[in-house]
Amino acid sequence: AGISLNNVSVDKAVYHSSEVVNLVMEIYSSTNAQNVTVTAKGIGGRFNKRRVLNLTKGVNELSFAYKFPGCNVCGGIRAGKYNLSCEVIYGSATIKDYVTVDIQQ
Repeated sequence: AGISLNNVSVDKAVYHSSEVVNLVMEIYSSTNAQNVTVTAKGIGGRFNKRRVLNLTKGVNELSFAYKFPGCNVCGGIRAGKYNLSCEVIYGSATIKDYVTVDIQQ
């Protein structure tokens, strides 16, 4: 089965601490595919989501929501740019892509 990660996007260009990011992945599958593992990771390991799902033939849209921690010195994150990486794993194939988010105070 041919699977591709057509697009990875977020709903805004700049985020602030404690806001929610919606990460959207468009996955294309040439056939119905069973047991496809999709992961989304980033922010130094804090954002770590994984789903196993079945894809239908055509474009499948999948979204992950994540609330950023507060930006502060006690366990928060620093302002700056972060990559959110996505993986689609099916059989022996792994497709990777990422999107960069800008987090301000």
